[in-house]
Amino acid sequence: MKLIELKIHPSGKDGWGSKDLVFANDITQLYGPNGAGKTPVIHSIAFALGYPVRYRDDIMAKCSSVSLTVEHEEEFFTLERYISDRFHIEVSERGSNEPRVFYNEQEFSQYLFSRLGLSPLALTTNKSEPTYPYISTFLPLFYIDQDAGYTSAYKPPGSFIKDQYAEMIRLGIGIAPKHSFEAKRFLIEKKRKLDLVHIQIVNTEEFIRKLEEQSDGDNVSVAELEDDLGKLRYELEELRNSFDATNDADYVLQRLIREKQNKRHNLFSSIKDLESRISGFNKIKGEIEIEINTLSLNEESRRLFSSFKDICATPGCGLFTSSSDSYGKNLLYLRDQIKDLDRNTSFQKIRVDEYSSTLRKLDEEIASLESNLTREGENSHTTSLIAAISALTRSIIDRQGKKEVMERIESERHDYVQLLNKRRALQGDISSFEGGASSSNDIRILEFRNSYRKKIIEWLDVLSTMNVSRDITVDSDFNVLFGTERLSQFSGSTLLRTVLALRAAFFELFISMGCTSIEFLIFDTPRQHDIETKDFAAFIARLKNICKDNRAQIVFSTTEYQYNAAEGDIEWQPEFLGFEQPMYLGVIDNNQVPS
Repeated sequence: MKLIELKIHPSGKDGWGSKDLVFANDITQLYGPNGAGKTPVIHSIAFALGYPVRYRDDIMAKCSSVSLTVEHEEEFFTLERYISDRFHIEVSERGSNEPRVFYNEQEFSQYLFSRLGLSPLALTTNKSEPTYPYISTFLPLFYIDQDAGYTSAYKPPGSFIKDQYAEMIRLGIGIAPKHSFEAKRFLIEKKRKLDLVHIQIVNTEEFIRKLEEQSDGDNVSVAELEDDLGKLRYELEELRNSFDATNDADYVLQRLIREKQNKRHNLFSSIKDLESRISGFNKIKGEIEIEINTLSLNEESRRLFSSFKDICATPGCGLFTSSSDSYGKNLLYLRDQIKDLDRNTSFQKIRVDEYSSTLRKLDEEIASLESNLTREGENSHTTSLIAAISALTRSIIDRQGKKEVMERIESERHDYVQLLNKRRALQGDISSFEGGASSSNDIRILEFRNSYRKKIIEWLDVLSTMNVSRDITVDSDFNVLFGTERLSQFSGSTLLRTVLALRAAFFELFISMGCTSIEFLIFDTPRQHDIETKDFAAFIARLKNICKDNRAQIVFSTTEYQYNAAEGDIEWQPEFLGFEQPMYLGVIDNNQVPS
């Protein structure tokens, strides 16, 4: 979800409102002195998204509502929330005549999560009761409040969900919850989906294999085929328009003959390689059969020994039990290997037959082209020209068909990778559900923790954070340990820089993973006496690079540091006259008061 436009509406003729505040694609900066009203504007973004905000009395009295237009997956909708003690949000969707009205955060959160493509599961409260996440529990990952936001990596207005920070990160990056209240039901559903994905993967593999067979084993890209087609079409056009068509025709025929001879050589090499593989498979199969015979002789010897009463005096003595079990396992393993070799041999023989058929066709085409080269005799020049045009046309048709096959192969391979990722995600979810609260089997969590640790170190360096260990550990709940110290042990400039590093590291990683539910990071004014201007400038510059390389937005307010807006950036400045200084909110001229 991206931010498009914000507007604060006045209450009555003398109420306070804002201009139409349009968000930048990259960085939106609010630059103004203390008391200019930056914080109410920043608060209004979160407020319109359902976040609980406590406005001062003058805002409550002078402003009526906040409207925020957002976009998600090319769909635009406007959220208008009324400034009052009661929860009241109206959502207007483009193409819909009637707005949707919400009177509590729970229903609105369910709606917005659904619109953003998130599917929250029932979680567990601190009192072991079922609950669902709210916008007020999720948004603090991307919104840093001026008052308490710079004291922690996650500072929600309330914490009622068990391991709430970890659960919100899991929700954002698409990983199963740690404390699902309905784990068993969802485990069954995930396993059912996994079985379906397995079937899709096998079918896709088989389809790709058949398409690759149609491509005659040529390992060429769509771009290369497109380039070949362009050359062939150009050559055909030149031949048609040439004044010396006979010589040009001979040249084209000779070039096509060389191309087909090269292709024949490559195909012949591929056939020899496949035949060599088949021979190797047969040798391995023979060695395995010898091993099976040896095992059989050993088993016969065991039976003979066990029949001697001096060695095994009592029936069922068990002396050779382990040997018998080992024989059975080894025999089964070797026979499975022979089955695999037989399958591979059969598949390679099919490919040899297909390549041999293609080779015979190439030989016929080469012979036909050679027979049409210009010879002395009546009508020979015309025959050569017609043959060249015909050969070029066939080559174009052949390349076009192969291009379509390769395009389909690339499309299927892309879908195949998506299916593998989906299977991996389902397997991770199943591991999490089966492992319960202490589970750390999901490889995605391990990868995220490792990447998060590296990003934190990078951002600490960007902010020139001193006296903080780079020996960082991220635990299974995404809490960070700096050597032997926790974040709560820091204060002043060190705490501010570290919190900024944690927030930026998470956001960069979140965006780079392709997560699109939230695509913005909002910083209310940090205490700039705790951070040097050059370090904060380096911090914003790095965020700008993230915005340029990804679909991401940064919104921040500042009193001292003024960012030099570049392409894709916007600076919001206070434009209303105040008693002592310009303000972001004020009386709007020609205000239309609702009747």
